[in-house]
Amino acid sequence: MTQKIIACEVLKEELLAVTSGREIEFEFLPQGRHNYPEKLGRELQDILDGLTGYERVVLAFGLCGGAAKNLRAGDFTLTIPRVHDCIPLLLGSKARFAEHQSEGTGTLYMSRGWTSSDGSIVSEYQRTYEKFGEKKAARIFEIMFNGYRRVLFISAGLPDEEKYVQRSKEIGQLLKLDHQITQGNLTYIDKLVNGPWPEDEFINIAPHEVIKESYFLV
Repeated sequence: MTQKIIACEVLKEELLAVTSGREIEFEFLPQGRHNYPEKLGRELQDILDGLTGYERVVLAFGLCGGAAKNLRAGDFTLTIPRVHDCIPLLLGSKARFAEHQSEGTGTLYMSRGWTSSDGSIVSEYQRTYEKFGEKKAARIFEIMFNGYRRVLFISAGLPDEEKYVQRSKEIGQLLKLDHQITQGNLTYIDKLVNGPWPEDEFINIAPHEVIKESYFLV
């Protein structure tokens, strides 16, 4: 049976980079859906309800503001990373993410997908600029991100990554934040695509069972 992966477009290039030639069907959703977690959850459930003929369906999401809670599997095993968002996936592990978090709050994480999606900060700033003008847009973004101290770009070593690093630096300049780069790791994403899906890193739901929010707290 074919495996299906439903993913946020932010992870598209990383997911495709580790695909090993197995028969996998991908479906990507726009990053902007995360702005409305309840709506995203309903959309994911509608997609799941319409699937047949799969042995396993993998969600390349985290809990994502509650969007994944209460999702019900169909006639297949439903697998999702045991994370709150995609940053641990990009860094390679929850432990690596915890290390960065221990350095203090106020990190705005960036990646190739986070700088290029329609829901990126650059796109949001451009829309705000066009609506309100330069001075007001600058004030709005200063208020929105006044709790941040740095922009951290997670490098996955993907082709043409330098231009996305440059966009990340522009975000740092726009928000008047320090800009840093850290090396990412595709190990977690490789497991997500190719397995195995160990219980300490993934939630595996039997057919017709439900993902509970408490599962992400383990």
